[in-house]
Amino acid sequence: MEGLQELLQRTETIQKINALQEQAAGELFAWPAFTAKERLKRAVRKYLLRTQLPPLDHYSWPNALLAAGLSQVQRGVSDNKSEAVLIRYFDRWIKKGMPLYYVDNATNGTALLDLYESTGQKKYLEAASRIAAFLREHKKDERGDLVYRIRDASDIYADTVGMVCPFLCRYGLLSGESAFVKMGVTQIVHFLDDGMDVKSGLPYHGFNSRTGIKYGCVGWGRAVGWLMLGMAESLAVLPEKTPQFLFIQGHLQNLTRAAAALQRKDGSFSWLLPAFEGPADTSATAMIACAMLAGIRRGCLEEDWTQQVGAAAKFLLSCVKNGRVERCSAECDGFAQYPQRYGCYPWGDGMTLKLFGMMEEV
Repeated sequence: MEGLQELLQRTETIQKINALQEQAAGELFAWPAFTAKERLKRAVRKYLLRTQLPPLDHYSWPNALLAAGLSQVQRGVSDNKSEAVLIRYFDRWIKKGMPLYYVDNATNGTALLDLYESTGQKKYLEAASRIAAFLREHKKDERGDLVYRIRDASDIYADTVGMVCPFLCRYGLLSGESAFVKMGVTQIVHFLDDGMDVKSGLPYHGFNSRTGIKYGCVGWGRAVGWLMLGMAESLAVLPEKTPQFLFIQGHLQNLTRAAAALQRKDGSFSWLLPAFEGPADTSATAMIACAMLAGIRRGCLEEDWTQQVGAAAKFLLSCVKNGRVERCSAECDGFAQYPQRYGCYPWGDGMTLKLFGMMEEV
């Protein structure tokens, strides 16, 4: 852990993370941002073609990951500025009636619980309760797996594990409603049973729960990150007496070994982990490092893995320019639909900020 602390204390680190924090606070309210060309296309589709467009959602998973980064900084250094930004963000959502469109919106749940615990204001716990109720009523397959998109009634994504399971476990324990803990654990266990590639030890992006067919690329970086985060952050709150605790811990250890074996010499992870000669992806790198550090802090992973976390942190720091994290892969469009565009995106910014916030807490 000493190496992580030494990295945090460098002047360059402090300056870059402060700039990243400031940019994330503004980006939280600005995303999604459309170019003039994109706005024109939306207008044509809506008003001329009479196409029903998806709602403009300022509380989807990219915003939630920015909130998670700011929340972790607030926890790590008791930063009042980040807390004020989060209060404004969530108060605005509550005032709007908290529209919940997709499973993605539930990614905000953990930061809401953080804010409730730091402020003691019950409105944030009540808001978290609304997210929990939304997930309870959301469409599921026959086994109780949350369907990521209702139109794809049997497609189960790794993303869902990271987006909802830590929140469900934590909320269920906080509220005393064990059904939510069970729901969170169920998502993890079923994905580990049905979504993994036995040969490599890496996950597919997802699977069809009706046919059992697995989809997407084996070892897509963010799928690995979502799954590892879901496991590690759920284990962080689950009691060790939980029946599935050791099962999940064992899989986290195995997946950590499989992923670490594919970490590049510069500390990064590729957009597709086995693609050593392909582009690095800062979002996947940050997510995997966050999961490793969460596992170490819980005692579920050996402390030796801090070397891999430190290498990832150094790489990420080298990618921070003008308060943004470069070399982040663009948004995925579905199974095996990974646009090869790289730049600055909220999921790279938010998860990098979260990692350095976690390092402050160590």
